[in-house]
Amino acid sequence: MLDQANRTFICSVVFIDLVGYSKKPVAEQIRLKTSLTNNLSEAIKDIPVNDRIILDTGDGAALSFLGDPEDALFTTLSLREAMVRENQTATQIEEGGDDAVRMGINLGPVKLVKDINGHPNIIGDGINVAQRIMSFARPGQIVVSRSYYDVVSNLASEYAKLFTYEGSRTDKHVREHEIYVVGHNEGALKKAKDSMKDRAATTSTNVKRTASATGPVGSATVTLTIPNFAQDKKKLTLVAGVLAGVVAVLGYLVVTKKGEAPPAVAALTAPDTPQSTTPPAPVPTAEAPKAAPASGADGKHAEPAKPAAEPAKPAEPPKPAGPAVHQKAEPAKPAEPAKGDAGKPSEPAKPAAPAVPPATVVFAIQPWGEVFVNGKSGGVSPPMKSMKLAPGKYKIEIRNTTFAAHTESIEVKSRDELTIRHRFQ
Repeated sequence: MLDQANRTFICSVVFIDLVGYSKKPVAEQIRLKTSLTNNLSEAIKDIPVNDRIILDTGDGAALSFLGDPEDALFTTLSLREAMVRENQTATQIEEGGDDAVRMGINLGPVKLVKDINGHPNIIGDGINVAQRIMSFARPGQIVVSRSYYDVVSNLASEYAKLFTYEGSRTDKHVREHEIYVVGHNEGALKKAKDSMKDRAATTSTNVKRTASATGPVGSATVTLTIPNFAQDKKKLTLVAGVLAGVVAVLGYLVVTKKGEAPPAVAALTAPDTPQSTTPPAPVPTAEAPKAAPASGADGKHAEPAKPAAEPAKPAEPPKPAGPAVHQKAEPAKPAEPAKGDAGKPSEPAKPAAPAVPPATVVFAIQPWGEVFVNGKSGGVSPPMKSMKLAPGKYKIEIRNTTFAAHTESIEVKSRDELTIRHRFQ
């Protein structure tokens, strides 16, 4: 964590305040602070240490989660559940305010720095807005900002049911904030807990595998490797080439099979037989090419085969000359006859041309913004980092509820990589 000092992160910040803490006796303050510490430790036990920073604010705490936004929601829900379990019902806590906490959550930028003791600390607009959001909450309430709501409400349907729009509030710096109140929903808490357990199990497994691969316990280092776009593009090109080859081989086998089937059937009927009681295979298509009439030993034409729909009728005498009279006794060849000898297979069909690879548009938006492509929403960045677009012209609009929208017109080609940077100020 310390080697990442002086870096800026977009993370979830939780600000916790013990209601009426400074007005209580010292013995009561110690009891409240001990209870908060114990419950908070239990709530964050499944979150990796490198993904969180905890600051003691005296009458509460400030937590910054550098990983998933769900971590902040799970921590606040678990803390409120533990507080209700220790004291009384949530309604009584909100009405009376005894032994209650109020919490605010915001998604925004923070800078990781070192404090006077060399410990990690966080500063920036992300934690400042979290404190302002918390000040709008009543005892026992959890209030979140619009930026946090936009991200988390789209992660799962259970989360969307949690939030209730409370309206717009103005802080002491005359800055407006749209806030949402987090309700009580067992399904949402269970969903968050399951996600935390799965993520903790996956993280633990990855650390163990890396340690065993790099050396003995105690000297192992965990390295996270993220492939860049060029590596992904090469992999996609390789996969597309392999698939095209498989399609070509299958097409060749199918055409070869069809081209060899008619001679095998025709071999069952002697060429000089005037009539055949066994009908030949039906013509594959209605527009099959006319074959030259076969001549027997006496120079006469062989009797044409009857259609497959009437195999049981006896042979009829030859009909007057016409397009259908001088057909060969063997079945017709495929629609496109093979060049050269009859025994050679016809040419394989050409594989379809592969789809044009898309372009990649990378977004570097600070502190956050909702991306619209030609008027349609494409997601919120961050956490969204990039999107794939087909070659062409697009109108990119980035919206933030607090600032004026930013608009760009771009034209991308196949396999292009374009970066759109914007900082709302």
